[in-house]
Amino acid sequence: MKKVKLRYQKISDAKRFFEILNNPNYIYFSAKPKTIEEERKFLRANLQKRKNNLEYNYTILYGGQMVGGAGIKINQSRNYIGEIGYFVDEDFWGKGIATQVVKLLEKICFDELNLKRIEILPMPANKGSVRVAIKNNYKKEGLMKKVLKHLGKFEDAYLFAKVK
Repeated sequence: MKKVKLRYQKISDAKRFFEILNNPNYIYFSAKPKTIEEERKFLRANLQKRKNNLEYNYTILYGGQMVGGAGIKINQSRNYIGEIGYFVDEDFWGKGIATQVVKLLEKICFDELNLKRIEILPMPANKGSVRVAIKNNYKKEGLMKKVLKHLGKFEDAYLFAKVK
């Protein structure tokens, strides 16, 4: 199996992220930049988000190729909790990449950011992300009603968590 690596996102990643995120088969990820410039604007804000302990965003590399993005959002009212998320190019689905990404993010959360709890919030229909959470030994704590704003609508999400 090829090795998955994470690096901080760069502004030069914008075109590739724009392509991946605007795939019509991306039905569970709500970030859909309208232009490459809009994506660049998001990427330019990453350094400040890290400095303010709000978000840590990474590019996923698989065999040296850029195949997606991942991030950790810090809960602002409980800054010992992080929520992780990720997206992988459709051409690379089913290769165990997201499972490896969650392991890498978890290490960052617990070892570098000193978080005490990590959450993953997949929509129930997102079977792939539910499997990723289970494979990484996250415990399903319940179903949260209307918690995710997705494409203009509020959606339910499972709450999976792991504590240190």
